[in-house]
Amino acid sequence: MIEDFYDILTKIENYVDGIMIVDENGIIRYNKQYGQGGFVLNERESVGRTPMDVYPNLDEETSTCYRALKYGETTTNQLQRLVHKSGNEEYVIDNTFPIIEHGRIIGAVSTSKFVKSDDSKGIIDLSNMTSTYTHNMFTVTDLIGESKVMQDLKYKIHRLSETSSSVLIHGDTGVGKELVAQAIHSSSNRRSKPFISQNCAAIPHTLLESIFFGTTKGSYTGAENKPGIFELASGGTIFLDELNSMDLNMQAKLLRAIEEKKVTRIGGSESKFFDVRIIAAMNENPLVCIKEGRTRKDLYYRLAGIQLRVPSLSERKEDIPILTSHFIKGYNSTMKKNIKGVSHEVHELFKAYPWPGNIRELKNIVEAAFNFVQSDSIELGDLPEFINNRNTEAPGIDSFHSLPEAVENFEKQFILSSSREASNLTELADLLGISRQSLGYKIKKYELEKLFK
Repeated sequence: MIEDFYDILTKIENYVDGIMIVDENGIIRYNKQYGQGGFVLNERESVGRTPMDVYPNLDEETSTCYRALKYGETTTNQLQRLVHKSGNEEYVIDNTFPIIEHGRIIGAVSTSKFVKSDDSKGIIDLSNMTSTYTHNMFTVTDLIGESKVMQDLKYKIHRLSETSSSVLIHGDTGVGKELVAQAIHSSSNRRSKPFISQNCAAIPHTLLESIFFGTTKGSYTGAENKPGIFELASGGTIFLDELNSMDLNMQAKLLRAIEEKKVTRIGGSESKFFDVRIIAAMNENPLVCIKEGRTRKDLYYRLAGIQLRVPSLSERKEDIPILTSHFIKGYNSTMKKNIKGVSHEVHELFKAYPWPGNIRELKNIVEAAFNFVQSDSIELGDLPEFINNRNTEAPGIDSFHSLPEAVENFEKQFILSSSREASNLTELADLLGISRQSLGYKIKKYELEKLFK
């Protein structure tokens, strides 16, 4: 019973502003608010209801509790807007985890930390919005693959590790860009210093400035003296993921800080010099982003002196067997199984499949298969239905006059084909292995606004 875990789960109340526990049916069984936020939560009124009853702006795809129940998904440090049924709202940093007993999901627990909280806790906790590493980082040996493109990538990482030059990494979603960034850092003479990772798409630009440059007490209501990541990463490396999603005004401020090698905290007057290596990543072609006005040309040229393109999985299919074996070994350990490999039919399917979600998709499919496999080998019936049903045939090329035209047509048809297997835009973006923002742009570009309407 989910109630058996209450004593354990509620011991963290001194460290968060709120806890919600739901059972396997998505019904709230425990819901308390400890901090003072934008609304007052009545526990009695919420118990027995669903998260969507309490927060009408959520649905089954945007509720992290429901995603934990449905997909076994863990959410960490996600900025979420909660609109209470009273009409008042609050921004929180959400952490949600599925509760598993004997291999079965029996519920989920969600903790919230108010972005705006009482003065004793500070208005912004920057540590909740970034990921900082000083040990147990990925190295070059963690880049699995023996294909020619991977050997070239590993060689370049070794050479880049000898300098402190800025690096721009680009590649599709799911190829492992942060893994590459960590490998560069952990091989360099900065490896004993912090590596701070910041996803530029996950945080509103109004908060991103505080995260980058820090704040001064009194600069706005509840603001405290807090260093930004450029100060915190002194001597180390900052990884800016999804740089192409950053607000253009914020890009200009970032460029100025990088060029001057100094920052001034919001509300402050004293400039602080920093010594950090900048590694940025983009999940789209940088030149396309510049052409469409979503990335500043001057910032691109400042960061792109050295570029690394991480190949998609479809470009190195000879690495699929070794990657599959690597993931099987990992899940054998965590799930206490003894799977030896995949069947010949699965091997052939993996070779033919286009892998739009890249390595991340392969890993997720192996994990999903582990939940159904009955023998010592993963069979076709153990795989998610969509991988067996996906139409992998490319459209004909006779009618196209140029490569860009053919690529655009394929991309449009691929989105349309994939939309048949999704019920909303969020699910479609996950299926395609791209961000919701990127999908929105492509839908507008190809005039597909009628999808899901």
